[in-house]
Parts: sequence; C-alpha cells; structure tokens
Amino acid sequence: LLVSKDLGKHLLEVEDLLQKHGLLEADISAQTERVQALNAAALKFSELEGYQPCDPQIICNRVNHVQTCLEELEELAAKRRKELEDSRQLWTFFQEMEEAEAWIREKEKILAAKSCGRDLSSVLTLTNKHKTMLGELGNRRALLHQTMKKGEKILAKKSFSSVGIQEKMREVCLRWKKLEEITGLHQQRLEDALNFFQFSAETDDLVAWLQDIYRIVSSDDFGHDDYSSQALLRKHRAVVDEVEKHRAAVLALRKQLALLAPDHRQGVDIQIRVVEVEQLYGEVAEVAVLRTQWLQDALAVYRMFSEVHACEVWVDEKEQWLEKMEVPEELDEVEVVQHRFESLDQEMNSVMGRILDVNQVVQQLVDGGHPSSDEVRSCQDHLNSRWNRVVELVESKKSQLSSVLKIQNFLLEC
Repeated sequence: LLVSKDLGKHLLEVEDLLQKHGLLEADISAQTERVQALNAAALKFSELEGYQPCDPQIICNRVNHVQTCLEELEELAAKRRKELEDSRQLWTFFQEMEEAEAWIREKEKILAAKSCGRDLSSVLTLTNKHKTMLGELGNRRALLHQTMKKGEKILAKKSFSSVGIQEKMREVCLRWKKLEEITGLHQQRLEDALNFFQFSAETDDLVAWLQDIYRIVSSDDFGHDDYSSQALLRKHRAVVDEVEKHRAAVLALRKQLALLAPDHRQGVDIQIRVVEVEQLYGEVAEVAVLRTQWLQDALAVYRMFSEVHACEVWVDEKEQWLEKMEVPEELDEVEVVQHRFESLDQEMNSVMGRILDVNQVVQQLVDGGHPSSDEVRSCQDHLNSRWNRVVELVESKKSQLSSVLKIQNFLLEC
C-alpha cells in the first residue's frame, strides 16, 4: 500500500486515498507502540546473567532489524502522505481551474445572449446587472489569481509533469482575457445605448415642452382691457425668456448627436427628430415674437381707449359747462368768467397734448396694419370731432366775452 503509485485520478479519489492512508498511519502508530514494547522486553533477555536461552547478539540484531523496518515503514508512510498531499494540491488546482472555465463559459453565454435594451428603463436595468457582473468578475479574478499561484508552486516543486499544468493555465488565461474583452465590449455597447436613449428622452422632453409653449404663444387671448393685457404681456415675456434659455439646448443637439455611437447617430429617425426639434423651436420663437407685438398693440389700443375715455369725460364736462354758460353783462362778472377761461386754456393745452398722443398712437396702429384699425380710426375721429366742437364753443364764448368787455370799457370811458 505504501509503495503504490496510485495517487488518484481526480480530487475525490485523492481524498479517499488520503482517508485510507490516515487509517494506515493510525495502524502503524498503534503497531509502533507494540513493537517498542516487544523490543524493550526482548532486550531484557540479552541482559540476563547466567543461563541465556538465546544468544544476546541474535536478540540485539533482531531488535535492530525490527526497528529499522519500522522506521522504513514510517518513512514510506510519510513519503506516501507527501505524494498524496501533492496530488491533492494538483487535483485541487485542476478542479478550481475547471470551475473557473465553467464560470467563464456561463458568462460568455450570458453576454452573447444579452441585448442592450429597447428603452431607457431597460438599459438602466441592464447596466445595473452588468455592474453586478463586473463585481463578480473582480472577485473571480482574485480567485483565479490565487489558483494561478498554486499552479506556479506545483510547477516549482516539479513533482508532476509541467505540460498539463502549463497548458491548463495558458488555456484558462486566454479564455479569461477573451471574457474581459467581451465584457468590455458589452459595457461599451450599454454605455452607447444609454447615451442614445438619454439623448432620445431629453429630445422627447424638449419636443413636449416646445409643443406646450407653442400652444401658449399661439393663444388668441390678448386681454380685454389695459390691466389684463399688461398681465398677459408680463407672462409672455417670462415665456420668451424661457424660450431663449432653451436656445442653447436646441443648438447643442447636433453636437450631442455627433458624440453618439455611429450605429445610433446614423439612424434616420433620430436625425429626423433633431430636425423636427429645430424647426419647432424656430416656429415657437417666431410666433413668440409675433405675440409680443400683438400684445403690445393690444395694450396700446386699450391704453388709447382709456386715454380717449378720459379726454371725452373732460370734453363732456366742458361742453356742458360752455353750453349752459351765459355771458354776463356786468364788468366784474365778465372778469371772473375771463379768469375761468384763462384756466380753461391751460387745461385745453394739456388735453390737446394728450389728444395729439392719441392721434400718434392711432396712426402707428393703422400703419402697422392692426386688425382693429377701423375701430381705432372711428374712435379717433369721434374724439377729434368732440374736441373741435369744444374749441368752437370756447372761441364763441371768448368772442362774446370780448364784445361785452369792449362795451363795458367804452361805457366806463364815457
């Protein structure tokens, strides 16, 4: 048993042989104690004085021979254990290498079957799974490194043929290198897909935002008075600022598209999508400018109507006063009325300035082709007609006052 050349053909068989060898060693150890006891008893016979049943030298030789055989047996047992331990290291190495190869084959199949996702959510899920696999790859790399060190130690002992060990190490190293290359390529594809779907998602969000803004800037609500138009104009200016802030994002789309992987950036759909965004942004910006002008025109119209109303209120008041006023005949009363007309002249100068401003605004609106040009022109004509009527009344009353004043001064001189 101890000189057997059978060192096992796989790890389980070696473990079995080691277990059997352990039993054999235990048996040898037990027999050693018996042999020692027998040797000690035999040596006592060689030390007897007087009658000696056997030659002491023969006893000593026999004892020495048994002791030598026992030592040889122990040496063979130790040698056998070392060989079996070496065999276990060898087959442990081969088993660990086979496990590494099986793990590599499994990951190769998984990577070969993996897609890069159909949308952003699936790509993110696959990316997280790939990160987990990279962690496993790191752990497995450390284990393989340890196994390679075991193989190098076995080669250094030169207990077994180095051909099979070196071949296995070279084969596994090549497969591992290939796996890392495949893993790197798959990671790059995932990153490319992630960039593409993120770009697509951001583009879709930009399109949705532009469509919402287009609905806002193309509204036909310009307010119903000065206050509401002014509020709409303030809101619209805020929208215009937001549109301007998104200009950089729209202009950057083509640069971002150029950074995508060729398979993704050369797709017809994504190129059409970018063109659609650029066109939509151009339309939004153009309509926003038009709405700004329309709101400003609407505000100008409502302010003009407000100014016209204020002027007409003044005209109504003065017209009624002039029509009801009777020119007095007494000098002191004439002088009082004359002072009133002096104050009226100052008011009329102020009102005339406001009316001239109204006429200027009306002319600008008409020249600009405002849709309410007819209504604005009609309002202007009505105000100017009322104003001319008041001017005529004032001039008439002034003429009467002047005549009365001349008569009174003539009477005083007489």
